Amino acid sequence: MVDENTSRNQKYQVLVGKSKLLKVCYSNICDLSIWNSLLIGGTNDFSICIWDSQTGERIKILKGHTNSIWSVFVKDNLIISSSADKTIRIWDIDYETCLKKIECHTDLCSSVFIKDNLIICSNGDNTIKIWDINSAECLKTLEGHTDYVISVFVKDNLAISGSDDCTVRIWDIYSGECLKILEGHTHEVNSVFVKDNLIISGSVDKTIRIWDINTGKCIKILEGHTDYVISVFVKDNLIISGSYDKTIKIWDMTGGLCLKTLEGHKNCVIKVLCRDNQIISGSVDKTIRMTPIILFPGELGVFQQVIDAYNLAPHLEREVIDYFNEKK
Repeated sequence: MVDENTSRNQKYQVLVGKSKLLKVCYSNICDLSIWNSLLIGGTNDFSICIWDSQTGERIKILKGHTNSIWSVFVKDNLIISSSADKTIRIWDIDYETCLKKIECHTDLCSSVFIKDNLIICSNGDNTIKIWDINSAECLKTLEGHTDYVISVFVKDNLAISGSDDCTVRIWDIYSGECLKILEGHTHEVNSVFVKDNLIISGSVDKTIRIWDINTGKCIKILEGHTDYVISVFVKDNLIISGSYDKTIKIWDMTGGLCLKTLEGHKNCVIKVLCRDNQIISGSVDKTIRMTPIILFPGELGVFQQVIDAYNLAPHLEREVIDYFNEKK
């Protein structure tokens, strides 16, 4: 929980520009990733859709999965997707072909992450499996969670997982050992992200927790969402969260204060990420929004009012950032 003193010492302001709404999709967005100027989305109509992020046009559709695609990860020109059809597929973006299909689990494949030549995949049989991306051989199975493993994130030799058993676990991906169990969430953990030595987790209990990766201790609890927190992402000193309450919140990671609440989606926000000072969000309302943001140190005062009144943020983004950087 954030106390009053922390709130008073908040050092940042966030300026938000006008959102760009990409072409309405034909199905719900389950996950999003970005590669160069392309947005890659996994959907519940069993397809992977690829959009040009500049024009908003959908330019490619990859078909082959036979159930909802819960996770997409891009490495070089490859898309790795995991699905409720219990498979992982590896696709070539340029040639729009499925290069490899991995029959991976006894239950749905919920989240996939790539580390060097390894595919790390969490799933509904309570395990995490590690695959060789070239041979499609299963190298290791990480066991310990007592319910669905929903999310996985890899940093160095560590895999961090969030589960329906309400815990976050830290694993050594080479030995397979569970190094720490982080307890504190009171409901399912939907999303995990790692920034430096911090783990950020979002949960059905409507909170975001910040953990010290070395000690396993929870150092902050962020409260403000009125429904499940589904996705968390970190950019610089900002935590960006998407929720079933249809909003996106931007938090100061140091102080723990909510800086902005973004509204616009008409249904649950399933995925948030940030690229080049833009928040990209995908929703069950079948849309993707791209929202420009600028992080300011100190108070904006009258200058903020002028920018808001004339909707200058999308046009002055680079100049404004440079101006405030010079004043630091």
